[in-house]
Amino acid sequence: MSEYNGHVGEFLEKVMSHIKYRSIHKTIEDELLVHIEEQKAEYIKRGIDEKNAAVKAIEQMGDPDVVGKQLNKAHSPRTEWSILIITFVIVILGGAVQFFLSGEGIRNENLFFKYLFYAPIGILVFSCVYFFDYTLLGRHPKLVVCILLGAALVGFNVLERINGTFYHVYYISLLAIPVFGIVVYSLRGKGYLGIVASGAFYAAIAFLCIIGPRIYALGLFSLACIVIITVAILKGYFNCNKRVGIAIVYIPTILFVSLLTYYLIMSSPRRLIRILTIFVPEIDPNGGGWQHMMVRSLIKGSKSIGEAVLYGNLSNTQINQVLPSWDSNFALTYIIARLGYIAGLVIISVLSILIIRMFITILKQKNALGFLLSFSAFIAISGQFMLYILSNFGVVMTSVTLPFISYGGSTFVLNMMLLGLVMSVYRRSHIVDDKLQKGSVNNYKLVTIEDGRIIIDFGIRKLKRTHK
Repeated sequence: MSEYNGHVGEFLEKVMSHIKYRSIHKTIEDELLVHIEEQKAEYIKRGIDEKNAAVKAIEQMGDPDVVGKQLNKAHSPRTEWSILIITFVIVILGGAVQFFLSGEGIRNENLFFKYLFYAPIGILVFSCVYFFDYTLLGRHPKLVVCILLGAALVGFNVLERINGTFYHVYYISLLAIPVFGIVVYSLRGKGYLGIVASGAFYAAIAFLCIIGPRIYALGLFSLACIVIITVAILKGYFNCNKRVGIAIVYIPTILFVSLLTYYLIMSSPRRLIRILTIFVPEIDPNGGGWQHMMVRSLIKGSKSIGEAVLYGNLSNTQINQVLPSWDSNFALTYIIARLGYIAGLVIISVLSILIIRMFITILKQKNALGFLLSFSAFIAISGQFMLYILSNFGVVMTSVTLPFISYGGSTFVLNMMLLGLVMSVYRRSHIVDDKLQKGSVNNYKLVTIEDGRIIIDFGIRKLKRTHK
């Protein structure tokens, strides 16, 4: 057998020498060994002695150099050209928007030059993440979480509050969305305990958003985590009863929101009014809802092509004097009011195409880490996009930026990083061997009664049986 093992080892070594992507070597070796053993067993059934059967099985595999080259070609990283092309178009479009806004006011004349500075940085970050092996994140989830939380704490001690807020918390919350996906991946198969542990990470980031305070960041992060954990449960990642898993997530969430609402009503009615004006600006049209009302007025007075028509007290007012943050948080509203709906729809359409293409590539993922990571990054980007659109059309009032388009060097670089992560996952989607768990344990019960005893099962026993 030692001679047989030597022949097998030599064959595998020659094959692996042609495969450049080393992370897939172990998987390919295991598959080749299975084929060799199956072929060997077949020869033995035909009456050939074990030694000759082993030799013939190896010969049957073919020339190791040819096999290696074919496998290298089949397992080479691939490129999603449509997303790369759309990304290039969006970068150009973002530059065009900043160029237009630079000429709209004296204080904004440097917007385009600033864009020329941070856009190459964003492209460089995108490229680095694109070629980065994302599986390293899945192998070291604790390190990733520690780095994220460490960066947040350093920011609290080094940076200063601006208008009473730590701005870095918003960026931390966006990065925390794909990190939450990594956390969920690291806890897969661990039953209800895995769901609870995922909630602990959410609570840590939510606490940072509260002490920030960055309420909009908390809202976006919370919605993203709810979506991610729900999808993970429905896909059976935690290997537990899906209905119980969903209940563990949603019942505490509903109770917390209800208690928070009650607290706001009882402790500070004025604070509650400020929150309600996010959705119903008419409650305080001259205070917290004023900006919201201005957005609605501009959208209502906009035309297909050309500048919006304003009425009443605003009839002789320039548009950039009507709306605060018209060059950043409400850049889309401003473009629609200045140039017309068609200009705004072009921007929305290009970004929508990018989001649709990203979603399609994510649906093709065949491994758990790749799916969770790219889906989380997708949620972070699309969440900003949807909230920005709703805000700029006067549906709700938020303080997020339009990914890749509105002004903000940090958010541009961060979103390029998130997009690069989606592309990095797709690039290796057919290479990484980490199959999705299929289904869930339908007869898995949280509480059972045996011999007069109440037994609470968090899924740990099931996990141990699976690994035996």
